[in-house]
Amino acid sequence: MVRSRRPGGGTVTVKVDRVGAVTTVMIDRAEARNALDADTLDGLIAALQEADADPEVRVLVLTGAGEKAFCAGADLRSGLTGDPSALDGHEARGLLRKLFATTESLSKPLIGRVNGHALAGGLGVALACDLLVAVEDATFGTPEVHVGLWPHVISALLVQHLGPKRALEWMMTGRRFPAAEAEQLGLVNRVVPREELDAAVADLAAELVRGAPLALALGRRSYLEARAMEPRAAMAYLHGMLDLQVQTEDAAEGIAAFLERREPTWRGR
Repeated sequence: MVRSRRPGGGTVTVKVDRVGAVTTVMIDRAEARNALDADTLDGLIAALQEADADPEVRVLVLTGAGEKAFCAGADLRSGLTGDPSALDGHEARGLLRKLFATTESLSKPLIGRVNGHALAGGLGVALACDLLVAVEDATFGTPEVHVGLWPHVISALLVQHLGPKRALEWMMTGRRFPAAEAEQLGLVNRVVPREELDAAVADLAAELVRGAPLALALGRRSYLEARAMEPRAAMAYLHGMLDLQVQTEDAAEGIAAFLERREPTWRGR
C-alpha cells in the first residue's frame, strides 16, 4: 500500500508504503536531490507520527527517492534567506528541529535507508535515525560553509556522534566523506552494494520485528534519555527503567517462552 502526502494540498513530497509490519517513509523529490522545504518537512513529521501511532506497524524506514541522494539538506531555492517576516522565517527554519524532536519521540525503531548522498541537513536527518544502512557510493558531509552558512541545528547531532574535534573538522572543511569512512567512525551500521540495499534493510527490519515491541520502545526511550546524563544519574534512571520493565507482561512472557523453549507471543504491555 502506497500513500502520498500533500501538505496543505500542495505538491506530493512524501510517500508512505507499508508492507506487513514495516512502514517506509520516502522523501519524494528526486529531481531536487530530496532537498527539504517546508512542505516536505511537514509531510515527514506527519507521516512518521501517523506510522508510529499505528499498532500494526513495528518498524519505520526513512529514505529518499532515486539513487543520487538520500537528502541534500535544505532547499536553497525555497527562500531560506529571503523570508518576508522574521518570525515566519524563524518558524520555518525551526521545522528541521521539529523533525528531530519527532524522531526522538518515536516508540518504534527507525532505520535510515541511505540510498545516496546525505549532506547538510540531510546528514542530520540520517543521524536522527536509530540505525543506518548505506550504499557504497553514498557520501556524508556538511558543505554549508561553502555557501556562506553553518550547520547550526545539526551540529548538536554531529558532536554527539563524532565527538567535538571530528565534528568541527567536518563542519569547518565542508568535505564529503565516503560511506566506508562513515562506517569506520560509527555513523553507519552497514555499507552494502546498491543492488543489496533493499535486502539489507529488509533483513535488519525483520530482526527488529522479532523483538518485543514494548522492550524496544522502553529501551529506545531510556537510551536516548540516559545518553544526555552524567554516568551516576544515568545509572539511577536506568535502574528505575529496569524496575518498570520487569513488571510488564511482555517480560513475563519472554522469560516463560525462553524457559519453555517456545516462541514468545508479544502483547505490547
